Amino acid sequence: MDTVADNGPKLVDLEPDAVARINASGSPVRAFKEVFYPLPQPMDVSAGFINFAGGGVSQFGFEVTVADAATGRAIVGCQVAAYWDFLNRLGVEGVTDASGRVRLSSPAPMIERITATPTPGSGYWSGYRVNVPASGVIQIVAPPLTLPYVDSVRYYFGSTNFQSEMGVTVGVIDTGCGPHADLNIIGGSNTVTGEPATAITDSAYHGTHVAGLIGANGATFQGVRGLAPRVKLNAYRVYGAGSAQASNYALLKAMIIAAKDGCDIINLSLGGGPHDEIVSEAILDARNQGMLIVVAAGNAYRSSVNYPAAYAGATPVSAMGRKGTFPPGSSEELQIVSPPYSKTDPSEFIAHFSNVGPQIALTAPGVGAISTLPNNKVGPLSGTSMAAPVVAGAAACLLSQSPEVWRMPRDRARSDAIERLLQTNCARRGFGLNFEGYGMPQSPTV
Repeated sequence: MDTVADNGPKLVDLEPDAVARINASGSPVRAFKEVFYPLPQPMDVSAGFINFAGGGVSQFGFEVTVADAATGRAIVGCQVAAYWDFLNRLGVEGVTDASGRVRLSSPAPMIERITATPTPGSGYWSGYRVNVPASGVIQIVAPPLTLPYVDSVRYYFGSTNFQSEMGVTVGVIDTGCGPHADLNIIGGSNTVTGEPATAITDSAYHGTHVAGLIGANGATFQGVRGLAPRVKLNAYRVYGAGSAQASNYALLKAMIIAAKDGCDIINLSLGGGPHDEIVSEAILDARNQGMLIVVAAGNAYRSSVNYPAAYAGATPVSAMGRKGTFPPGSSEELQIVSPPYSKTDPSEFIAHFSNVGPQIALTAPGVGAISTLPNNKVGPLSGTSMAAPVVAGAAACLLSQSPEVWRMPRDRARSDAIERLLQTNCARRGFGLNFEGYGMPQSPTV
């Protein structure tokens, strides 16, 4: 069905008895099942929770209206997620119509949490309400995005020492990248079976946002600059057009091509799949090709670190935030939880959504991060998906300042050296190892 190279991995359709013969003792090849990773979603969209529709009697009907917090204008096409039991992810979702309204129903008389997430790039932060009756009309306002704005990323990384002439290259394995004038996309590949290899533009918006946090040059939008502006970016699209999942084969293929393309750092802002030997071995192989693999830890509210971040060789990143770097009334406020407490600054917190555990290597800003979106737009998103590219951008800055590491042979010693650059240029915030690992990369300054 697909192949990476004549003597490389192949995607094949086999009957169980053929798989058994291939995996028999003494066989020179192995067969593994194709598994899938879900499409990354904004934190406030209800991906992964249990939709109640059709699952019992909804006794309580209510209407939600979403409007611009400044003008009162209705916001169309806004994703509304209402939870009556947030801990167990029980809720219902809908999209606002042309009048900014959506009708929903619940089996419970109270809604614990309701979020309204405008379309990424529409010029808004998300809004929310908590503990409201499941009756009548529930009004939510979304704060408009005004630029320039000092979000959590620019608070800590307001300047850069990135040396673009070094030629550092970062691979973004995601939904694709662009188009966006502020991104220096030099190549890449679409590794989705059946799609053209040249189709690397974003099939959604997630990969473009990730890429901007790494290397947007900030020319189009004042202040929306990545940590390593103008860094060379390769876009590896592993999510097909209209698809809600990426296969382990597409990820494997992307990492093999990234090594051939000379990437120094790979960013994987995805996860949630099952344990899988293919991606586990692909990460180790990528490290053996001299590349650092930065991976989002996952957004399952203090659950253990997701795969592929939990695999050996990955650099898993948790998400932190800072009070005052998002507007009052935005749903980013829902991510402020303690403990743990920062011993550095009481305004800092590990995002409520962030997965944590002993594998965590670093933490970085990932709450209300403003970045590029397709078709020359920008907007805020939250998630460990945003924290990982901040780390990838910091690693690119450090590598651009380290010619001795840059010139090393592309092997495991080189990727280990890049990893040490990160580890030795971090500052612990006092959250504890399971939440922050070595801490947050220190701000690269001019």
